[in-house]
Amino acid sequence: MASHFLAVFRATGRRTFSTTAVNAARSGGRRRAQRKYDIDSMEKFNFDDQTSLGHDLFENIRTVRQYLRKTEFELPKLNSFAKPFEPPAENQILKFKSHTYLGEGHPVERKVVLSVKVNDLKLNDTERHKLLLLCGPRYNVNTDELTLSSEKFPLRKQNKKYLRDLLDKLLTEAKDAKDTFADVPLNLPQPKKKLEFPKEWIRAPQPQQKEQ
Repeated sequence: MASHFLAVFRATGRRTFSTTAVNAARSGGRRRAQRKYDIDSMEKFNFDDQTSLGHDLFENIRTVRQYLRKTEFELPKLNSFAKPFEPPAENQILKFKSHTYLGEGHPVERKVVLSVKVNDLKLNDTERHKLLLLCGPRYNVNTDELTLSSEKFPLRKQNKKYLRDLLDKLLTEAKDAKDTFADVPLNLPQPKKKLEFPKEWIRAPQPQQKEQ
């Protein structure tokens, strides 16, 4: 029976189709997109272009030349913005320190450190005693500096403003005469003593021997 149908099909003159042709017809005649970097579909390299390393080298050369042009033509224009150094005045007693990373962002950039010498705050003994009690370990006995730091806000200006307001609040509380904390002892560590070279160890200058 099967041979009879096969003979009739051949007698009609119709062509047989492969499965790939049927699948292509079902999909609308579209082929699958080839991969962009498929090695089998890439053209043969005829040594008529630079290699990948060569293109990377050219890119580095372009970057260096870009900065050299800025150094030659743009940096001299900054001389008009130069200002002479002026030392801080006597009333400028606060020091702010921060870090900046060129070319990249870093969470430490928002941190600000404020330092000030307690003697420059012009406090009497009672106010100084209360201020040091409020500051605790933020006071350095050896340098007589009060150090405050902040990184709780996302911007550096916000942290700087917060430290300035915090110092004002500490000074306001220290100058408040309602409670002077006079009965609270102030336990500060002893300052480090600088070692001096013993004078008796100093050798007398030796006479220079004449060269023969």
